Amino acid sequence: MHQPPSYRAHIDGLRAIAVLGVVLFHFGADWLPGGFIGVDVFFVISGFLISRSIFGDMADGSFSIVDFYERRIRRIAPAFLVVTAVTALAASLILLPHEMLIFGRSMLWSVFAAGNIFFYQRLDYFGPGAQEMPLLHYWSLGVEEQFYLVLPALLLLCRRYRPGAVPGMIAVLLLASLVASEAMLRHDPAAAYFLLPFRAFEMLIGSALALPAMRFPASVPVRAGAVLAGCALIVGGMVFITSAMPFPGLLALVPSLGAALVIWGGEKGATLPSRLLSIPPMLFFGRISYSLYLVHWPIVSLVSERFDDLDPTRFLIGGVVASTLLGYLSYRFVEQPVRFNRALFTRARLVGGTTAATLLLAILAQVTISTRGLPMRYEGEVLRLAKFATYKSDHIFRSGSCFIVFSRRDTNLKPECLPTQRPNIILWGNSHIAQFVNAIDDVAKQHGYALGQVTGAACMPFAGGQGGGSPFCATMNAFALDWLLKNRPDIVVIGAVSAAFPEFDEGIAALAKAGIRVVVVGPVPLYRTTVPKILARRLIRGDVDTMAGRDLKPEVAQEDAALKAHFAGNPDVTYLSVLDTGCGGTDCPLSANGEPLQFDASHFTQAGVDFFGLPLARHIFATPDGAAGVSAAPVSSAP
Repeated sequence: MHQPPSYRAHIDGLRAIAVLGVVLFHFGADWLPGGFIGVDVFFVISGFLISRSIFGDMADGSFSIVDFYERRIRRIAPAFLVVTAVTALAASLILLPHEMLIFGRSMLWSVFAAGNIFFYQRLDYFGPGAQEMPLLHYWSLGVEEQFYLVLPALLLLCRRYRPGAVPGMIAVLLLASLVASEAMLRHDPAAAYFLLPFRAFEMLIGSALALPAMRFPASVPVRAGAVLAGCALIVGGMVFITSAMPFPGLLALVPSLGAALVIWGGEKGATLPSRLLSIPPMLFFGRISYSLYLVHWPIVSLVSERFDDLDPTRFLIGGVVASTLLGYLSYRFVEQPVRFNRALFTRARLVGGTTAATLLLAILAQVTISTRGLPMRYEGEVLRLAKFATYKSDHIFRSGSCFIVFSRRDTNLKPECLPTQRPNIILWGNSHIAQFVNAIDDVAKQHGYALGQVTGAACMPFAGGQGGGSPFCATMNAFALDWLLKNRPDIVVIGAVSAAFPEFDEGIAALAKAGIRVVVVGPVPLYRTTVPKILARRLIRGDVDTMAGRDLKPEVAQEDAALKAHFAGNPDVTYLSVLDTGCGGTDCPLSANGEPLQFDASHFTQAGVDFFGLPLARHIFATPDGAAGVSAAPVSSAP
């Protein structure tokens, strides 16, 4: 018969650190930029406790795969299903149709333990941001649930054919997963983040700790030092690791080994550090950690969607308080009764209820998908504006040929991307310059110029430490600089610039020395959320104003002013301000002739290309050589 594991207070304290790190990070605590590593701590804890239970049952001959999955269902399903249902109701009251469609798809995948696969597939440079997906945090549940499917099967196979091979199997799988995770960061960072094979090593660290042969220290100083060192690794990681760093890979060993040290040091008895982990507030947050994790992200997502310009401090404090309250209610009235009241929630009722609720949510998700996001909730003009969120933009960027996107494995530009005629002009940068290509091409042809394009998603020009956030950026930028210096085009137009840095200035100087005229295009209008959403939500409120106002992020003007000052008087650079050429240096329009000028927060529709791109292109060819360092005045805001 299965024996429930003894209560480990220090592990609840460890859960508290993990969940509070995640929650504070998601509610905007910028002093905790690595709070997201709390998920990695959870992975180690889960691997340890699940493996400990399985090993114990196998040792006394009581292991039952049916009992194992019944316990997993009792632990995970009730709160998950309730929170998902409540989130679906709230989402239907807040989200626009395109967002609701994505929500429906994410819910369908998540209820069948594959949310992580869905969110991996949803990686899209021009797609919705994380904050627009209320079930995004379910990716970690998908990873764990898939681990629960694989691990027992492997252990049963080992027990039947090679009982002594379990430690070796865990060690080999752990190392293979770690190596694969680090390698995948260079090729497909999203896969490394979301998919089980590249995350399994964290749970397998917990499994290794649970092996029957594992020895835990008896010495009080060693135990105390291990717990203290583990907490230092975790908290230090939350303070110093950032989302801009390659993760998981080797860097995930910081929270994972930290969690392992806390478990290892606290297993044989209490010490001062482990007692500090066991104080009542820590135990409270540790016990509600699962429900707290479930409820907090829908609050982050849906509140941010519903309310504009939230005060960051109030959002942080109010969000943590609301999440804690709802997390406790879920723990007290959903988790605990189903988990421990087996007289009321028998196995038959548990399985039947879970199956029925899962199918009901799946049906609701399918209805949402088949109707394209329940559009009947809104009136015609709101729907028309909202549809621009699904705007087809490949033609604007020349995606698949001269603009390299995240999903492409072949990062070679096609021959037509680079001109063979003179005079010529080259665009270099990310999507923020690539979106001007057709407007610049039109004007370039009028002046007898051939146009070329070397652009990639999230790629800041010039190779080096700030070359860009995509795996292919350094390679693309090295190719671009080499091609430019060898072929010496007449004009190179550089975009994707928010701030100058040493490699940037050095690269511009090298281009100018080669006799190339350099034009730097400043930042494009960037909004708090997508432009179609801003216009649609204004219309829902009865507001017909189509100027940006406070929805334009103030840092754009600050960056533009800083770049103007930086390049002022530089004879090697012509600096063009998009805010000046398109917005007149004051407020920016959101639409023209009823059409949104941008389909997300920063990328243009064709109307936006005409409105912003044509005046910019005219300035490129109107600005004489030598008039460098001067921000252009508006030519025309009309297409």
